[in-house]
Amino acid sequence: MKKAVIVVLSVLLLGAVASAAAWFFPILTVSTVEVTGAVHADETAVKEASGVTTGSNILRVDTAAAASGISHVPWVDKVTVSRTWPRTITITIEEHVAAGFVKKGSTPLAVNTQGAIFLSGLQPEGVPEFERTKPDDAAAIHAAATAVSALPQELKDSLERVEAPDADSIAMFFPEGREVFWGSADRAEEKAEATRIVLGKEGTRWNVSNPSMTTVRDYSPPPAP
Repeated sequence: MKKAVIVVLSVLLLGAVASAAAWFFPILTVSTVEVTGAVHADETAVKEASGVTTGSNILRVDTAAAASGISHVPWVDKVTVSRTWPRTITITIEEHVAAGFVKKGSTPLAVNTQGAIFLSGLQPEGVPEFERTKPDDAAAIHAAATAVSALPQELKDSLERVEAPDADSIAMFFPEGREVFWGSADRAEEKAEATRIVLGKEGTRWNVSNPSMTTVRDYSPPPAP
């Protein structure tokens, strides 16, 4: 019995010594910093912002601090930093998804699908400008982003621009002079479906502010502020 206890204690002691050695001495070092999910975000900037260097003790890498540093890199929305044993630090990124952009003077401000401005000085490709939208009108920007995000991809691809002078006066503009007035972004999914239907009909101007009615109707856009 005593021998068994001694063996167990010896194993525990050796484990503790090994753990302490691994913590204080670079037995397990970082050989690779791997970045996944970066499409627009610069991988070099991500690695530098993490503060993780190859050759450092992998056990002593502060993953929370690394994630905090990376969160300030342009395009990064969410990030996790984890250890992939034995010698890799894995950085997993979720980027902002651009819905459109507004302009402050001549400076474009990128807007994500949540209606938040996430980057200044960049005009994202493949998304419309929110025209007549004041850059400090958070409600109008959020409404425009919600409306655009609700559209099916084929309509997003053909959408030329959006006007949102306020949160209740959204209008979308498509090729060949076609216009669809939404009003607010309420019932966005229904209005997106109504938009798809009316764009398949003849005519150039529609009002889907009541998405239960998909008939062609004229409307008068609000005057410029």
